[in-house]
Amino acid sequence: MAIDENFLMSKIMELNTAIAQIGGKIDGFLQSQNGMQAEINGLKTRVGAVEGDIVVIKTGWSTIRNRILGGSAVVSGIIGAFLTFGWPILQKKFGL
Repeated sequence: MAIDENFLMSKIMELNTAIAQIGGKIDGFLQSQNGMQAEINGLKTRVGAVEGDIVVIKTGWSTIRNRILGGSAVVSGIIGAFLTFGWPILQKKFGL
């Protein structure tokens, strides 16, 4: 049984073509993976920026809350002083 050289060459060429196609598909896949990795890295950066913004907002709210609590303590002190000292004077003066 003789082997036709043209047949073998045609099969070798088909294999080379298939290998080149597979190589192209692998290259395309790797490029898409690199693109996805770049996108993931960008998202990580954005998440880090959002986390930083949240810290700033929490700090701001903490400051505001502390000022409100301090202000309410001062107002409570003023009301307490008025009720302790001012109200009896007003009652005597105006007959309330």
